[in-house]
Amino acid sequence: MVDRQNRVGSKFGGGGVSSAQQTERERKDRLRALALETIDLAKDPYLMRNHLGTYECKLCLTLHTNEANYLSHTQGKKHQAGLARRAAMEAKLARQRGDTDVMMPLRTTAS
Repeated sequence: MVDRQNRVGSKFGGGGVSSAQQTERERKDRLRALALETIDLAKDPYLMRNHLGTYECKLCLTLHTNEANYLSHTQGKKHQAGLARRAAMEAKLARQRGDTDVMMPLRTTAS
């Protein structure tokens, strides 16, 4: 974690300001650790590692160079919109088949 108390000019003998590159690296490490705690990549149905060693999102058809890029992609707008679109499509198909076991509950109007 970045020590934000000991900046240049704040105290006698304080350390220097961390570089932008170091701050960005630490931010990415924190985000990656947080994402790995909440998301299990082994159970992700959309993650595929191809023969080149890159990661591919089968939902969005995007390529990612490493797990961190894929994890940040899963938090993004494009992937979240794809998940919502897929859930809506599955709910519609389930209603057409007459299934009662639907991922999202159907809304009923109270009269």
